[in-house]
Amino acid sequence: MKNIHSTNSLLLAAAVSLGLAASAFAQTTAPAAEPAPAERGAGLLGQNYASLSYGFIDLDGTGVDADSFTLGFNRNVRDGLDAFLEYDYTQTDRVFGSRLRQHSLLAGARVFTNYQGIKPYAEAGVGWVWQEFGNNREDSFGWGAGVGAEIELSPVVAVTPFVRYTDLTEGSGNGTWDFGVKANVRLTDKFTVLGSVSRDDDQNMEYRVGVNFRY
Repeated sequence: MKNIHSTNSLLLAAAVSLGLAASAFAQTTAPAAEPAPAERGAGLLGQNYASLSYGFIDLDGTGVDADSFTLGFNRNVRDGLDAFLEYDYTQTDRVFGSRLRQHSLLAGARVFTNYQGIKPYAEAGVGWVWQEFGNNREDSFGWGAGVGAEIELSPVVAVTPFVRYTDLTEGSGNGTWDFGVKANVRLTDKFTVLGSVSRDDDQNMEYRVGVNFRY
């Protein structure tokens, strides 16, 4: 939750023999091996995975930058429904000798469908945010919602344009819209790497890289 101002089905094939001739043939022919499970593509919707990423945030017009470290977990609940948990720690450069530090914890759900290799989705989550700057400390209930579409360009590359809104209940003017796109590249069946770029309605830019481990 970025808010600096104010994440089985196994197909079985069975061969059926009919009649004595087919049975005799089966006795003299080695049984065919079961096909191996299909290798997963680059997409993450509907997958169980853990992710770790780093984001660099350029706060527009301030001369101040921020670093963001995010740890997330995703669990497929059933077809078309994922649950997620995300923790993020963000800190800015020093301003008057102190840094603005923010911790956020967000849990939620994501619903999606599959239309010819394109997976539109909608997500929503709630959580808690802690901020501190010098001796000032604040915490607040927070929530977020978003939409996007995961598009598999190939078995090893998927891109996801997205729009997300996050808000804090304490204070005013804390709501933030983020617009961006992320790409996921499959290295192995278990490991993928990600990269993303986004911009919010305050013109702040975020550039993020990370890794996902599917299990």
